[in-house]
Amino acid sequence: MARAGTAYSAKILCSGVLMAGMDANRLKREDLALAQGLIQTQIDVNRGVVHAWAFLGLVRGKAVRQGNLGCSQAIANTKVVKLPDQRREQPTNPIVQTTPWKISSDAADIPPRINRNKLDKAIRKAFEEAQASAPKRTRAIVVVQDGWVIAERYADGITPETPLIGWSMSKSLTHALIGIAVENGQLRLNEPLSLPEWGNNKDDRQKITLDHLLRMNSGLRFDERSRSLDSDLVQMLTQEANTGTFASKQPLTGRVGRDWSYSSGTTNILSRGLRLAINNDPAYWSYPYEELFEPIGMNTAYLETDASGNFVASSLGWASARDWARFGLLYLNQGVWNGLQILPKSWVQHAVTSSKGSKKGYGAHWWLSSKRRRPDLPRDSYSAEGYEGQLILVVPSYKTVIVRLGQTPKRSSFNPNKFGASLLSALTPKE
Repeated sequence: MARAGTAYSAKILCSGVLMAGMDANRLKREDLALAQGLIQTQIDVNRGVVHAWAFLGLVRGKAVRQGNLGCSQAIANTKVVKLPDQRREQPTNPIVQTTPWKISSDAADIPPRINRNKLDKAIRKAFEEAQASAPKRTRAIVVVQDGWVIAERYADGITPETPLIGWSMSKSLTHALIGIAVENGQLRLNEPLSLPEWGNNKDDRQKITLDHLLRMNSGLRFDERSRSLDSDLVQMLTQEANTGTFASKQPLTGRVGRDWSYSSGTTNILSRGLRLAINNDPAYWSYPYEELFEPIGMNTAYLETDASGNFVASSLGWASARDWARFGLLYLNQGVWNGLQILPKSWVQHAVTSSKGSKKGYGAHWWLSSKRRRPDLPRDSYSAEGYEGQLILVVPSYKTVIVRLGQTPKRSSFNPNKFGASLLSALTPKE
């Protein structure tokens, strides 16, 4: 417990303070509330290092800043692979904007007609705190329709350019990156990934394809419990130098290509597979920026790595609310940005095609709005979702993208179904 807690504390403060520029006391009070009084921390701004310790220093955690590419968890007895800085464009929009404003040149000529009072009320409610014991802690909301930002609001201390963690929304970023790699001929969707640790042809893991992994149909065992300190998820994110290898070494407990099980380990296997396919670390580390972030103007975005240099593609994507909205808009527009085809033409359809065993609730690294999961949302909507209430909701029938970011400890405090429905009720569907 203490080892996971010190590692998590160091990582949150490194990314939140040294990269995102957030207030350390706020992060300790909110994101690290469970560690208050148990774990001590020290932030060395000049060296770009955060230390955390418990039990008089007997248990320690450490995270180091990787230039402008985020922070990496330092694992005991393992050297952290140092990443080269990436050349980054400055954010494309000034801090102050009056809605509505165009977020891309593909926007309609005139902004959409909306019920402003109704929309503002829904957004205001999303920031209101009804129970101190179950806070929402909404940090940012951005609503886009017809390519226009029609509403945005930020909590105190958060700006339109503050990078915020997406947690499992990062999986949807990974779907985009894998699609680009398939289009570039670097990966093959329906061929076995054939990782070295999967042994010979007698190992049934050799049957696992890229598509099986994208659809959570790998059959690999993985304990996804986020609040269980002995789960595979917590161990992978806080104690493993190579997240992809840790996940790929798990045994089969399901049928490859048939059984569905949500797994963050699966995404980190994809990340490792992409690294092996590119076979050039500097090219791998620049891949998200050159192939995805820069082409669509996600200039605040970054994807953090583990100690071995693999992107922790399951969880550690960061971007401003506006840039997360740009990503959702890319999918809304069938992978096209400002007239340029960024994703393969069929890739959005791939994302929203239901996966075997998911009861129509999951596509390929995107969640689907089945009647069971999201009864009040349009059936054509789909979403990227993350721990503590992160959400990108894409609604083609409304030509709308809704982004909500926050730090919501209890799931009951934020309902994506009701939240999305309340905002859409202020908008007009688009045929």
